[in-house]
Amino acid sequence: MSIVTRLASPPEYRKLASWFKEAGKAEPTLADMVLLAEEAESLCGALRVVMARGLIRIDSVIARDDEVLAMLLQQSARWVGREKCWVLASNAALPVYLAAGFVQQEIAEDTLRQEAEVKGMHVLAREAESQADATEEIAQAASGGSALAAD
Repeated sequence: MSIVTRLASPPEYRKLASWFKEAGKAEPTLADMVLLAEEAESLCGALRVVMARGLIRIDSVIARDDEVLAMLLQQSARWVGREKCWVLASNAALPVYLAAGFVQQEIAEDTLRQEAEVKGMHVLAREAESQADATEEIAQAASGGSALAAD
């Protein structure tokens, strides 16, 4: 079976809330975008993107393994649009984020630095991809839970 990624539609957020909560992650709100990974119509991963303090940030990542995490990160490059994207990564997940194009940041907003220090994580960012979908296309896909076109 192959893994399919797609944007969650806002009506799905209520169902996803318990899944995020059980994983100890922040639940999605209507202000967020959630990218799902499914295999045989069963969830195997999710990645929540938030806008916080003027930054696009990946938050509340759930993945059954590094393969699913890598796929979600790869797809998120197009999904976040033409914006720089920030994330906090654990030591264990750091190689997957680095392979997906994220770079450790020595300079970051103070709140990110403080959160990283408290949680023992690394601050990373990925520059916007030139081939990323336009923000309008992403918003349209998110409203209907459609898949973005593959490269």
